[in-house]
Amino acid sequence: MRVKRQNIAKSVAERLFAAEAALDIAAARIAELNASLPLARLDARFAAAIGQEAIATSAAAVMLIAQTREQMVITHAHLKRASDDVGLGQTAYGDLFKVVSHDQPAHLRVV
Repeated sequence: MRVKRQNIAKSVAERLFAAEAALDIAAARIAELNASLPLARLDARFAAAIGQEAIATSAAAVMLIAQTREQMVITHAHLKRASDDVGLGQTAYGDLFKVVSHDQPAHLRVV
């Protein structure tokens, strides 16, 4: 039964990590769009009013992505708590940190 629970938890964790990554990519792409809109207007020498609605709605979209990302972070914490509650607290399903520093004190090590 424990192996089955671990496999289910791993499957859920993979989907969670994919959702978190997708939100980060979406946030970055919307930010790129937000940066390009006023520069495009300047390059085209359009009046400031041209495209203002697009700038406003794109800025609102990045705020929605930020709020959605926050909800996924909270979801992550809830899933961690659920994992602990069913006895899977000592199981890792992915990297917590993607970059490993080798400048750690000797008494600390990556496990």
